[in-house]
Amino acid sequence: MVKKTKRKKTLSHNGHSHESLRFPKGFLWGASTSAHQVEGGNIHNDWWAWEQKRGKIKNDDRSSKATDHYHRFEEDFDIAAASHHNAHRFSIEWSRIEPREREWNWEEVDHYRAVLKALKKRKIKTMVTLHHFTNPVWIAESGGWENHHTAAAFARYAEFIAEHLGEYIDFWITINEPVIYTVQGYAVAEWPPETKSFFKGFRVFRHLAQGHKLAYREIHAEMNKQHRRARVGIAQNVISLVSYRKTFRDYLYVRFSEYVWNDLFFTFTKGTHDFIGVNYYFHQRVRRNHDGKYIFVSTRKEKRESSDLGWEIYAPGIFEVLIDLQKYGLPMYITENGIAAVNDDKRSRFIVSHLKEVYHAIKAGVDVRGYFYWSLLDNFEWDKGFEPRFGLVEVDYKTLKRTPRPSSYLYAHICKENAITHDLLRFIGHGARPEEPLLEEELLEKNTDTDEYGNPSS
Repeated sequence: MVKKTKRKKTLSHNGHSHESLRFPKGFLWGASTSAHQVEGGNIHNDWWAWEQKRGKIKNDDRSSKATDHYHRFEEDFDIAAASHHNAHRFSIEWSRIEPREREWNWEEVDHYRAVLKALKKRKIKTMVTLHHFTNPVWIAESGGWENHHTAAAFARYAEFIAEHLGEYIDFWITINEPVIYTVQGYAVAEWPPETKSFFKGFRVFRHLAQGHKLAYREIHAEMNKQHRRARVGIAQNVISLVSYRKTFRDYLYVRFSEYVWNDLFFTFTKGTHDFIGVNYYFHQRVRRNHDGKYIFVSTRKEKRESSDLGWEIYAPGIFEVLIDLQKYGLPMYITENGIAAVNDDKRSRFIVSHLKEVYHAIKAGVDVRGYFYWSLLDNFEWDKGFEPRFGLVEVDYKTLKRTPRPSSYLYAHICKENAITHDLLRFIGHGARPEEPLLEEELLEKNTDTDEYGNPSS
């Protein structure tokens, strides 16, 4: 006779699930930063030179010390480790390593070795970005990425990092958001070098693709010499796009726009990706105006929920882009996903709602292996200055004091559990605030009473 066991109920009578949304074993949880936005003192790159001109940055901010992560990285990594992060993405500043052509700064090599060792000491896997928008001044003065020699110079730099720091690097991002770099610098021309030219922009795009391909090969060749595994990709800013109308013309416009934003770089660099890094921030609605031109619809005009920068909060979009990118048959990591918000309740809802969509994508068969929230710290947000607040950790820019926000405790709970627990699903559509005692005492131990629908009783 087979002994019957009592099955634990996970559904209420109306089918409401009380199960945790559990992520695959070994899933990477962490946050991202970039050198120029947090280190401070990057005096040898083109952004530092550009931001000294008045009127370029909102409020005439300068990166200056930024968050002084350059000197306080141990403190920041302690916060990440205490928050149960098992991975961290950051960038190495090219202009620190090679301030002048073919002149290597060994003190800076030692600095980044210390940074990487600090992460390894805390059992945190490393994802290193080699180019996050900034160029050494000598590259900019020689024509930047318009110059076809820049791709080879970048590959030489990548090989150098692989040779001297590769033993500490688990994942490589060659270039962050190549389409954004091209558009901002050469289409809308709001970032350096402020050159409005389609032809120059397309040339830059091609050279970025060539730089990635050359760097990919150099990294693999050097790591093979060391008998180490290299996992190399890019971080691509991927958008979700829909049209107001459903005509065939509108369909073609949307499909073409998505191809340019999401796929074109992969077409130029086929066969040189071990994984895809997905940066997701944007969901855009387009419509034709009176003269037949397509425009983005203002989210503020429609009163849609948005970040402090006016970017619409649309969690299903991350599911849609992940499903679409599945066609490449490569593992994926969410390398950036975050919100600029002074209202931290909004950040809590953002994290839960977007991770829920990532979970559904995984269940639909997408090979997503990690999630990096943007950003670990408040930072210098390029032409927007210091006003946007993206950080899990608040930074007082006068004292540089770090204070983990309540949302960081919520995210820490998800990282620790490798799951979105049922308690946290309440944050979608609610203004509840996660506090440290709530996570330690209530979320982990207390059994919350619920009504017949599975919602917390009052």
